[in-house]
Amino acid sequence: MDLILSYNFLKTIHIISFTTWMAGLFYLPRLFVYHSKENKNSKTYSTFIIMEKKLLKYIMNPSFIITFVSGLILVLQTKQYEERWFIIKFLLVVSMSVFHMYCAKVRISFEKMLNEKDEKFFRIINEIPTILFLGIVVIVVFKPFN
Repeated sequence: MDLILSYNFLKTIHIISFTTWMAGLFYLPRLFVYHSKENKNSKTYSTFIIMEKKLLKYIMNPSFIITFVSGLILVLQTKQYEERWFIIKFLLVVSMSVFHMYCAKVRISFEKMLNEKDEKFFRIINEIPTILFLGIVVIVVFKPFN
């Protein structure tokens, strides 16, 4: 009973944290779309810097860490780390993590007023987390390749 309770608690934490992490990954690149259109000396430009920094620091980074730690514990508990579906899921999660880190780098470039990318670029990369998210969910639900 305790193992089931522990598993369900961890799974709940994992689902909540990846949901908040994904919300941030959907929203931050969208902020970059609008931020890239602003004049660097405008009050709105400064407001975007604050919004992006707080989103990363207080929502995305903690959610990312909790998602990764709870997911790691879950996979160790269930011993699914050698299953092909999990390996593919893990690679997609690593790709999502790299995108997260790229967004953090972009945020800093805006803060230092060094961003050279335009609105169109950010509209395109805005789709990356959606594609990765869909892949992850499909793999977790259907567990193909086993």
